Amino acid sequence: MANQKKSFIQEVEETKNDLTGANLMRASLEGANLVNANLRNAKLMGAYLMGANLMGANLSGADLSQANLRSAHFGDAILAGANFKGANLRGVKLMGVDLNNVRNLSQSQIDAAVIDKKTILPEIIAK
Repeated sequence: MANQKKSFIQEVEETKNDLTGANLMRASLEGANLVNANLRNAKLMGAYLMGANLMGANLSGADLSQANLRSAHFGDAILAGANFKGANLRGVKLMGVDLNNVRNLSQSQIDAAVIDKKTILPEIIAK
């Protein structure tokens, strides 16, 4: 029987129950299924999460600076204290997400994302 190595994405998905404080800097997680994952305080700087499913994930305090999040799905995710400095939010689904306490979120990032009437925006961001 051939020795089959798991992909990095498979390994991350299998441990998704608790990735608290994980160092995933510049990780390639395109299309990863991280539904309800605990990524609290994770280091995701420069990570490639294009098309990843992060619905219901806890990203409190996570550093997503310079991450490519294009078309990722964050519906109902917990983002309190998450850092979005320079992150690509084009097409990112932020439906039902409370963005009140996120850090370094710009108007242009919100304009590029998909929000709904349940999305709670910080006061400095226009609705």
